[in-house]
Amino acid sequence: MQTSLPKAVTVNQVIVENFKTKSFVCNEKLDAQPGQFIMVWLPGVSEKPLSITDNDPLTFTVSEIGKFTKAINSTVKPGDKIWYRGPLGNGVFKVVPGKKVLVSGGCGCVPIHFLAKNIDKENCKIVIGAKTEKELLFIDRFKDFKTIIMTDDGSKGEKGFTTDALQKIIKTEKITCVYGCGPEIMLKKIADLCDLHQVKYQLSLEAFMKCGIGVCGSCSKNGQLVCRDGPVFSKWP
Repeated sequence: MQTSLPKAVTVNQVIVENFKTKSFVCNEKLDAQPGQFIMVWLPGVSEKPLSITDNDPLTFTVSEIGKFTKAINSTVKPGDKIWYRGPLGNGVFKVVPGKKVLVSGGCGCVPIHFLAKNIDKENCKIVIGAKTEKELLFIDRFKDFKTIIMTDDGSKGEKGFTTDALQKIIKTEKITCVYGCGPEIMLKKIADLCDLHQVKYQLSLEAFMKCGIGVCGSCSKNGQLVCRDGPVFSKWP
């Protein structure tokens, strides 16, 4: 069991991704696999799990949804130190042969970005979704892929949900595996679609975590711990 103390790292660059989201590029490489996460600690505030955007150099992306994320985005600047534990998680994305579809909703494109670095662009489609255009993330980062953009209100790309686009793809193309990360309602729909069409899938789940190492049990889902058994699952837990 990994119980290492938080390690200090220096933030070299802060990238504004959209009106509420920033990426923090650090000064070291992390030996991590796509799908793993880190526990980031901001002294005096809290420690929370964050997906890994990139491992070389270590990069994580923060979207403001609460006190902790707002504190990071408003206070951490280039040259500052931040602390983390990890990489954590035993369930990781595994690249398989054949045609693949990567589906991200909202901040789900963070681990999807890390995964995409390890996938052949010619055999991969990426579906990016958000409620509105201003909430979309990483469109430029995926410009070399065959990318489909979906927004709930139709302000960018096609109007509808990521699963609408996925359904069209798996009905007309022979897909080997679907990878997904995003809201749980989206992930459950992906699982149902893939089960219906007999397509394999790998989904990165989110959950409330206190320890990140399988001790506290706060991230339990039907007897499995997202931090220890996941966060990537190939069967709906």
